[in-house]
Amino acid sequence: MEGNTVRSPHTHGASAGAALLLAALLTACGSGSGSGSDSGDRGDTSRPTAPRGVTVQASSATSAHVMWKAATDDTAVTGYEVYREGKKVKAVPASKVMIDVEGLTASTAYTFTVRARDAAGNLSAPSAAVRVTTPAPTPADHGPPTRPGKLRGKADGNRAATLSWGGSTDDIGVTAYDVYQEGTRIHTVPGTETTARLTGLRPGTSYTFTVRARDAADTSSPDSNTFRLTTASAPGAPASTAPTGLRARTKVQGKEYTVYLEWAPPRADGEIRTYQLYLDGKMTTTIAWGAEPPTERATYEYTTTEPRGTGHAITLRAQLPDGKWGDFSEPLTVVLGK
Repeated sequence: MEGNTVRSPHTHGASAGAALLLAALLTACGSGSGSGSDSGDRGDTSRPTAPRGVTVQASSATSAHVMWKAATDDTAVTGYEVYREGKKVKAVPASKVMIDVEGLTASTAYTFTVRARDAAGNLSAPSAAVRVTTPAPTPADHGPPTRPGKLRGKADGNRAATLSWGGSTDDIGVTAYDVYQEGTRIHTVPGTETTARLTGLRPGTSYTFTVRARDAADTSSPDSNTFRLTTASAPGAPASTAPTGLRARTKVQGKEYTVYLEWAPPRADGEIRTYQLYLDGKMTTTIAWGAEPPTERATYEYTTTEPRGTGHAITLRAQLPDGKWGDFSEPLTVVLGK
């Protein structure tokens, strides 16, 4: 049974089986929500491995940021559970390996552990326990930190990258820097550091990063500049799942511009019906084909009232037949009227 979809009067698909807009472009905040499924495979009695590399940072006097490395399972890890003093306080899907825990008390020590869960409900052993102490309350913070200085970096081989940036300032103090990949926070370092090493990347894949500074009141700065890099390819690495050949043209129509996009779907074992469109690293629209999806070239168009000369970095990613999101396309800069 197909779910309801919403058509936007300002966005149109131009391919077999018109693309149906699931989130209004530019006029409303796009939002995507992953939906995990519990297969109930009770024949699976093997537990996932315990998450490794757990780190905890006190983000403020009343919150902590917990991160860990992905666990493995003979079938699949479907989620993680975060425990404080042995009591579960958070549950996240398998796609997330970090979470903020709030509602803590200032100047208090806490111990955190993480467990992985599979589709049959098997829980891993707890991770190694990590202890953190929240700082004392700070004086009233009257504004966000300044924007981080120029973000730059390089790929370290085919599965890692190192980023660096100029430090921010704040009327009280910068407590953390958050690294975002395509608008999703993926890493956090203390406010005393201005570099981050990212691991677990895919070979031959394009990534877009930004950084924000955060203060003790959990107020974030504006985004840094956007930095893009591509990891080195690797012999025998899995084929890229990114859309390719992304092209665009714009056309003025009265006070509006229409942006026409075209790309080649990635090769996958099955049909690809859904894509996410990102502007400047932020997810803006989900595009879905309700009938026969395109297999050779996909096309999509949207309209905007932004002024001539406005530019955006556009990227796409596809939802693969197994439900996972694929790699991002190479970014394409589109300038209205050019």
